[in-house]
Amino acid sequence: MRAEQQFLCDLAEKISMPEVYLKIRLLLEKPDARIRDYVAVLQTDSMLSIRIIRMANSSFFGFNRKAYDLYDAISLIGTIQLHDLLLSSLCIRTFCNIPDAVMDLKEFWLHGIECGIACRTLAKLAGLPAGHRFFALGLLLEIGHAAMFVKAPEQALDALMASREEGLPIDEQERLLFGFDYCQLGSELMRLWHLPEVYSHIIAHQLHPELTDPHYRNETYLIYLAQQVFAEPEQFNQALSGLKDSHQQFAAIPANLKDLVSQEIATHLDDIFLMLCPQSIVLSSAGQDEVSHHER
Repeated sequence: MRAEQQFLCDLAEKISMPEVYLKIRLLLEKPDARIRDYVAVLQTDSMLSIRIIRMANSSFFGFNRKAYDLYDAISLIGTIQLHDLLLSSLCIRTFCNIPDAVMDLKEFWLHGIECGIACRTLAKLAGLPAGHRFFALGLLLEIGHAAMFVKAPEQALDALMASREEGLPIDEQERLLFGFDYCQLGSELMRLWHLPEVYSHIIAHQLHPELTDPHYRNETYLIYLAQQVFAEPEQFNQALSGLKDSHQQFAAIPANLKDLVSQEIATHLDDIFLMLCPQSIVLSSAGQDEVSHHER
């Protein structure tokens, strides 16, 4: 058993996806499942039902026609897209009980939403079927950090502080302390949740897209570039220029990508955060500065 698998063994019950998600996954495997079947499952979780309707009517996730009830919302979203929206909301709920003293969840998920917005925006600009999967992928890219802070907060904080002090990337420090990094752990968590393979593969290779399976290479490079939006301007410009020269899918990406993503984040971040996050996170205090993503 690999180190990251062993690490998750003791956490499996604590960070498992709720029953409502598992039932939706079963419906997705049934070609004769009807919208009313999905409604019946989601109605058992009133808060989640409300979130789905809000997402269907939002300016970021939504559509031209208004959804008045859960049946309307699922009809508009579609069952495949519904899975990705459920995943986006429920993964946050799964990790909502980490104490503020251990990890600033509000800051963590705000940045996750920013990454989701960046990934979906870039997918649209690259002419890929943007859907909601790219948003969900962006949201989950650093989920491995959250799992580390749940089980081994002191070691996770040690890796973060050593990364700052020694100037090494956080993934290198994590491999020294844990024997694996947040990408490997996040990928293993996707397998634990039995998500489609695209999730585990892209999350595992997000820092090194050149190593990915050719089947997922375009999507992984897109995810990689979306993360570079948050890097220093010189690093971002080098990444964008290099990918535009070597990958046809990025040729049409405008040079002002950073500005376009910033505009999308400014427009949608607060609304998406309120739609997806439980009240315990929305109302949480700033938490400890040490674990703020933007200080990494």
